[in-house]
Amino acid sequence: MREEIYNFWHRSDSKLPLNVVMSGISYCDKNYRIERHGEDMYSFEYIIEGSGVLEINSQTLYPQKNDVYLLTANSDHLYYSSEDHPWVKIWVVFYGDFAAYLFKRYLPADTYLIKDCNILSYMNEIIHISSAGNKSYAELIDECSVMLLKIVLRLKNHLEHKMLSAAEQIKLCLDVNIENKLDMNDVCAQFGYSKNYLIKLFRETYGITPYAYFRKHKIELAKHYLLHTYLNINEISVKLNFADQHYFSSSFRAIVGISPSEYRKSHYRTIK
Repeated sequence: MREEIYNFWHRSDSKLPLNVVMSGISYCDKNYRIERHGEDMYSFEYIIEGSGVLEINSQTLYPQKNDVYLLTANSDHLYYSSEDHPWVKIWVVFYGDFAAYLFKRYLPADTYLIKDCNILSYMNEIIHISSAGNKSYAELIDECSVMLLKIVLRLKNHLEHKMLSAAEQIKLCLDVNIENKLDMNDVCAQFGYSKNYLIKLFRETYGITPYAYFRKHKIELAKHYLLHTYLNINEISVKLNFADQHYFSSSFRAIVGISPSEYRKSHYRTIK
């Protein structure tokens, strides 16, 4: 059994809306077993590898690779790793009014296991924040608060869209970020896929790469702005997060066949 633990018990401040108790990575063995009763703390635990059992508030659950299990305040829980395939997991323990608000506002009551939801990049960031020796506790809490909110929203969206296929979830991610600058590496990290696998999965479903789909739909939205607003070309370029007006115009011409200004002129009566 080996663990990397960052402990902040001694730095807790009752005036803060959130306190991080500890965070870490556990490389479990067959003897790993934790039991608690009624403690006023919350925890996110993401399973990197392995399998095990969680018994919480009369539910018996089986967290395994790529699952997240949640430990809620005042719960009775027992969890332990399997003997033949023990957990490797990354976790954070926290408490406070902000923690209670996140769980009450965004997550269904009595939900303790979320299957196949990759939050590794967010958890790694919490470990990175925790390990930085040059931060005050208040700074650490501010940065962890942002990451915990991101995790909760990721879990919430995953639960709401869990009936979507993986390709549909990727498409939804592209659609909701259509006006933003989106790096495909970030999309891969969010879903836990390699870039080659993500491209293959998306193309098999939609017949187009994620990048080509994203660029095509940006241009479709640009056409809408050209026809139905009085934003100038540069303003549309900025609004859609193109690197600059020249790149926007060249991308538009590559897909539509004419420049944005020519497209607007050819539909002048529409915007009149």
